[in-house]
Amino acid sequence: MVKTWRSALASLLLVLGSPTVDAREVKAVAIEAVGLSRLEEMAEPCRKFRPSAAQIKRFFSRAYPVDAIYYSKKIWSPCWAEGTVEFSDGNRGKWRLNSGGVAYLQWSHSGDVILYHKTNGWADPFRDGYDGSI
Repeated sequence: MVKTWRSALASLLLVLGSPTVDAREVKAVAIEAVGLSRLEEMAEPCRKFRPSAAQIKRFFSRAYPVDAIYYSKKIWSPCWAEGTVEFSDGNRGKWRLNSGGVAYLQWSHSGDVILYHKTNGWADPFRDGYDGSI
């Protein structure tokens, strides 16, 4: 019986194993502070920003890298929380997360990244005040 090129390719992939990319799982999250404010006059509303460990774990499992302008202008919020995160592949770092869903993550060895995820479930006192172009 003669196999078509498609079935031959499928057989080859089964033998070699198909290439996959595994999502990096969040292994642990530690929260060091919540409800903080960069502006004294916003301290009271920012106290409402109290993301849970489960919400932050979900954030880091779904967030994606964005340009630094998200952190400084587009989704800037005076409310923030901070802590550490460890991933299943052993990478870890310190994070500072604002209530709008933008985080600055500084890797433990070197480098940093700005991450964003829009829908997070925590109380955001400024949810209606962000740049609508996102």
